[in-house]
Amino acid sequence: MEKSLVMNQFKYILILCLSIFQWLQAQTIFEHNYYASNLNSFQFYNPELSDLISIPSDWRDQQIHFRWNGHIYHEDHLSAHISVRNRLFSGYQWEENLFNFRDGLETSSLQFSSLQEKKLGIHHQIDRLYAQWENGKWKIRYGRQRINWGIQNYWNSHDLFNQTDFFDFDYIERPGADALRIEYFRKNNESVEWALNKDIMAGLYNFNIKSYDFQILAGKYFDDYSLGIGWAGQIKGAGFKGEFASFSNFNTSEYSWLGSISSDYSFKSGLYLSIGCLYRNQVEAFSPFTLFSPKISAKNPMPFQYNFLYQINYPLHPLVQIGAAVIHDGKLDFVFLNPQIICSVSDSLDLIISSQSTWMKLSEELESINKILFTRLQMSF
Repeated sequence: MEKSLVMNQFKYILILCLSIFQWLQAQTIFEHNYYASNLNSFQFYNPELSDLISIPSDWRDQQIHFRWNGHIYHEDHLSAHISVRNRLFSGYQWEENLFNFRDGLETSSLQFSSLQEKKLGIHHQIDRLYAQWENGKWKIRYGRQRINWGIQNYWNSHDLFNQTDFFDFDYIERPGADALRIEYFRKNNESVEWALNKDIMAGLYNFNIKSYDFQILAGKYFDDYSLGIGWAGQIKGAGFKGEFASFSNFNTSEYSWLGSISSDYSFKSGLYLSIGCLYRNQVEAFSPFTLFSPKISAKNPMPFQYNFLYQINYPLHPLVQIGAAVIHDGKLDFVFLNPQIICSVSDSLDLIISSQSTWMKLSEELESINKILFTRLQMSF
């Protein structure tokens, strides 16, 4: 009798679990997408500098990248997201651990290397892993995510959690950060955001006045307290943006601030022009070797006191776009040139041919530091 009762209870529990599973399955949608790319780079380094640090004056590297994005949506309010980078490395930079390239690949619970041979390496990284709940005016995210607070096109002092490296064009999605993010949306494009993790705790207030969007930033950034303001609007059809922030360390009495402004314009022909400037009131001594492993942060998006950027893009054909970017410092001691061609071979296949050339004034005149030629073929599925 007791055994029969237990069996009946087990049967009811099993039926209940199956019913809940079927209900969840009916209310849940799973989507995914992925792409693969092949990036080749050909480096040509200044012979005198290469002799100084005992490296060859030219070498080649290759990276094969497979990225997978998965999304689960449950009813209208809950969702979960994951993205995985899988990269295969080969070439001189990997083989010789040049500029600590191989050691710089982090190892943690969400990223590791499955192969570390002399000629070949494979690294896996989960750079997005978060759950999201949204309902009406509220949105809450927890996990590894992209928190993009910068209002400028580049050099974002408000991106406390995720800073963008202009020179790393191959990381399309940009890094993520482990954090809790809460957003509350009000009327008239007004919103309030809070985000925090073990190192950063900050809030962002967005509002609109006439045709301009404004934002105010306040928070604790590692050992500093930060305040900032930014805006985005137009002047006679041209975009006009600005982003300023200060960082104060009350323990050491150190204080720094930086600000950037930019303007851009799109013509009817498709021609796009952009110009921008970044100023930092405190800078450190610069070495050309830091270009290969820059320590980019909200306080240090570029290493110079004055930084200028000019950008142009033009569609030669609906499937072909050419462009170029130039960066230099205030004294023209540093010049960076980045031309590129983007070809859409098919709906799912893109080809990029790009180069990065750097000149620095090591003595009296500008000298070439390095030239890099990139080719990247990317197929989306």
